[in-house]
Amino acid sequence: MTGSVGLPAADGTHTLIAPLEAGELPNVAAIRGLRLDQLLLLTTGAMVIIIVGLLAALSAKTTEAQLTEASDRFTQRLQSQARELGQTVSHTLALTSATSLRDNNYAFLTEVARSIIADNRNILRVQMFDADSQLVADSDPAAKLGSSGGRTAERRWASAFFNGQPVFEFQEPLDYGAQAGKGVVVISYSLEELQKQLHELEEANHAAVRANTLRIVGLGLGFVVLAGVLAAYQSRRITKPLGVLTHRVMQLAAGDLGARAGTAPGAGREVTTLGVVFNHMAERIKVLLEDVRAKAQLEREVSLARTVQETLLPGREAVTVGPLRLAGLVVPADACGGDWWFRAALDDRRVVIGIGDVTGHGLSTSLVATSATSGFASAMTLREPSQVHAQMLITALNVTLANVGRGEHQMSSALAVIDVYNGQIDYAAGGHPAAAVFNRTTGQMASLPARGPLLGANVASEFTSRQAQLRPGDIVVWYTDGLTEARDGTNRLYGTQRLAAALQANAHLPADALRDALLADVRAYSAGQPQRDDITVIVAEFSPAPSP
Repeated sequence: MTGSVGLPAADGTHTLIAPLEAGELPNVAAIRGLRLDQLLLLTTGAMVIIIVGLLAALSAKTTEAQLTEASDRFTQRLQSQARELGQTVSHTLALTSATSLRDNNYAFLTEVARSIIADNRNILRVQMFDADSQLVADSDPAAKLGSSGGRTAERRWASAFFNGQPVFEFQEPLDYGAQAGKGVVVISYSLEELQKQLHELEEANHAAVRANTLRIVGLGLGFVVLAGVLAAYQSRRITKPLGVLTHRVMQLAAGDLGARAGTAPGAGREVTTLGVVFNHMAERIKVLLEDVRAKAQLEREVSLARTVQETLLPGREAVTVGPLRLAGLVVPADACGGDWWFRAALDDRRVVIGIGDVTGHGLSTSLVATSATSGFASAMTLREPSQVHAQMLITALNVTLANVGRGEHQMSSALAVIDVYNGQIDYAAGGHPAAAVFNRTTGQMASLPARGPLLGANVASEFTSRQAQLRPGDIVVWYTDGLTEARDGTNRLYGTQRLAAALQANAHLPADALRDALLADVRAYSAGQPQRDDITVIVAEFSPAPSP
């Protein structure tokens, strides 16, 4: 289309695509098996039970110093295992939360944080901070989101307190592609269970120190080795699938859309769930990229259709034929519109003017409008000028549209044949608003009413034409209903009365300036509201020289 005046032009590259369907999410609740924390706790608990039981049986041979040393080693081992668990969970959470943090999906992140608390009784709190150190998710309902946490994007751990309980805080950087840097995931791991076990061990040591002997040293070391082997074996079963999954994530980030995670038997329910969710995410990314390619192809097709329309429609510059001056413009609601207008010199005295509005708007309606009007213009040139009149033109246009649209598209239209020297006008219409007529000399308003069915519904539809006489100073305005049905902020229509008032107020302007003034008035009326339909305005100014 030609550029608009008074209303914003449609963006030629803007194409609406139906949003991607979310698809059915994996039913993670149906995944069976022990949780990761349960596996680690069972392994550690079994090891502690074996060592404590054997130590109790042989406590008579152990000295106080040796039991104290064994207790210190046990404490360090539990702390190390607790740190490994926290680092594993925080690192996994950092990997899975990057996309949601990048998309500002803070509600989902809060749900994830709370679900971790619900599934892990030893994890008391989960926090997430963005690159600006702002708190964006917290499992604690009393936390104030958006507050500054003063966290630096580095991996570390430290002792702290939460709700009066001692905890280990594990901090993991969260890289989600922000220019400001990395975010942070913080997990608070409860030390209550650890302190309880240490207290129980201390009491057992105090009871056993009285009867410990040297023989417990060799047996104790053997038990520790056995427990270490079991712990290492179980840790390997858990960490190996996580390493494989990390490798698949890197492949996906590098552009390998076929990267998928395999099954991880024995690694815990959380690791299995993470693999299922990763596979679902990778599949959605693949669908998204395919949809983007389809959208780009559609945008190229829309751009081509708009170029064709711009070529076929008359320009926005006013044209003078004898004492008649014409100016028209189409303002589409989308990149391609269903409105059109037409002007052509029939012979040295008569001019043909046409306007139409295909139902709906968008690519399909623009193609129908372009095909129908092109066929109509070609058919008009094949007839003798003396045989061309309004009834014949609208009947031919109806046949053309019925054949092109096949009954699926209909159109309102108004056509006129004007003798530019004597002002005689032969006009016809089908389902189209009547043209407004205003005389500059008398200040009177009138119209060119004509009835007829919508074009394209039936190839056998019949139309009639009417005749009128233009007077010197007459201004004729044809328009589509997109103008009168424009709405303001309260949803009120622009209407024909406001159009008549705008026409009277600007009747002193030439045809092209009057056209622009009418479009500007519509824009001012519907300021802030989206354009709902295509708008077309044609202004014909009849100003013959006075008779001598």
